[in-house]
Amino acid sequence: MIKLFRKIRQSLLIENKTGKYFEYAIGEIILVVIGILIALQINTWNENRKNQELVSVYKTELINDLLLDVSHFEFHLSHAKQENKTIDSLRTILHRSSSDKDTLNSVIRKSLTFFKRKPWIMLATTEYPLVSDNTFQSLQNSGQITLLDNKLQEEIVSFYGYTRKYSFMIEEIITSKNDVYFEYINNIPAMQSKGMNIVNQNLYNQVWNNVDWNSVQIKFITLLNTYYELNLKTIFFNDMRLYKTNIMIAQLKSDLKK
Repeated sequence: MIKLFRKIRQSLLIENKTGKYFEYAIGEIILVVIGILIALQINTWNENRKNQELVSVYKTELINDLLLDVSHFEFHLSHAKQENKTIDSLRTILHRSSSDKDTLNSVIRKSLTFFKRKPWIMLATTEYPLVSDNTFQSLQNSGQITLLDNKLQEEIVSFYGYTRKYSFMIEEIITSKNDVYFEYINNIPAMQSKGMNIVNQNLYNQVWNNVDWNSVQIKFITLLNTYYELNLKTIFFNDMRLYKTNIMIAQLKSDLKK
């Protein structure tokens, strides 16, 4: 193509058609400029298309993170409600007019399984403040959060700000529950495992006879009341997290359909 243009220009010069030569040269420059502009436009279009594909990937990954959070919150919300339901059952027994200290002592011994902490939930809590924010952190650290439109950026940053606030509050609840749990559990014999009894049942019962029951009773009642109140807070915070998380999921899914 370039050789063809060159031959035409040379032909015009040889034929001494200077005016037409300049007209042709200007036309050629215009064509080259148009070609460059078209190429730039195509390149810009390709870049925009790639960015939109990347944005879709990020939105999908954000949704996956949030869905994981939802299942997490729902599980621990259910756990907190169940724990309070059990406390309500114990309260019903202890509220009976026939209940006395012996009843309370019996409840304390039988409730050991209820207060056995599961390490994967932490020591004495109904909620582990884990949040799946890997995609959000990746967007922020890479600077690619700017690929999202300004409104969505603001909403996502605000959402994870609330999430961190709720997680901090849950951590405070965990600390409080652990404190009251250890204050109680350190005053009674540990529950023996079915697979590994340290002492025989007779000896284990004798150890219980040496317990300072007045102190244990006070700590047990404190434990029940504290757990119940802190579980109510846990339920509230998890309800709020579920509400805000589901709204964010719905918005991201709606954006993906556009």
